[in-house]
This record gives sequence, structure tokens and C-alpha cells, in this order.
Amino acid sequence: MKKLLFALLMSTVIPALAQQEPKVDIIEEVSTHIKEASIKELSQYFDVTVELTIQERENAYSKAQAEIILKNFFMKYPPKSFKVIHRGASEKGGKYLIGLLTAENGTSFRTSIIIIEKNEQYYVQQIRFE
Repeated sequence: MKKLLFALLMSTVIPALAQQEPKVDIIEEVSTHIKEASIKELSQYFDVTVELTIQERENAYSKAQAEIILKNFFMKYPPKSFKVIHRGASEKGGKYLIGLLTAENGTSFRTSIIIIEKNEQYYVQQIRFE
């Protein structure tokens, strides 16, 4: 009887697990949007406010303001490549990445991005191009 119940349980659990959507790798998503200068797609992950540092200019901006500032940045420095050098996670579920953005004109920016998790959603909280 126990074997029959176990077999019945497994026949319903395994297919249900197989149908679950895979979790999005937020680091890969953000990296791709940076590499492609896809600001609209990137801004979907912005928190209510985003801390931006572009070269030596640093401030906290609303989602809409951050989108405009990044659009202008990528117009001035269109990406040639973006390489993730290091990635990690905190104990509280936050994630970060450190990368190197190389613009078409040869200018390189050390890039760091901090992503937090709230209510099972990821939000970009900070972006730095230095």
C-alpha cells in the first residue's frame, strides 16, 4: 500500500516539477541589456529609485530619470562589449555584478550593479560606470 501511494505521489509531483518555468538569471538578463544598450528592457528591473554613478557624477534618480540618463550615456558611449568579471550574492538574496563595459570609441568603464530582492522580485538598486 505504501509503495502504491508513493508511486501515485511521484507520478503527480514529477510532471508538475517539470512544468515549472525556470528561474530567470537576473545577472545574465541585466548583462545582456547593458551589452545591447536596451534601456527599456533594463529599466523593467529598476527599483523605485536607482543610484547612478556615471564617471564622477553620482545621485539617486527616479525610475524615469534613470532611464533618460542611461539612454544619454549609451548614446555617447555605445557599447562594443560588456564582460562580467565577477558576480555574487548576499545571504539576504541580493545579487551583484562587476563588469567591464567597452564603448565603440575604446573608452572602458568598470561597471558595478547591485540588485536587491523584494517580494520574490529583483530590482536594480545601483549602477556605477567608473
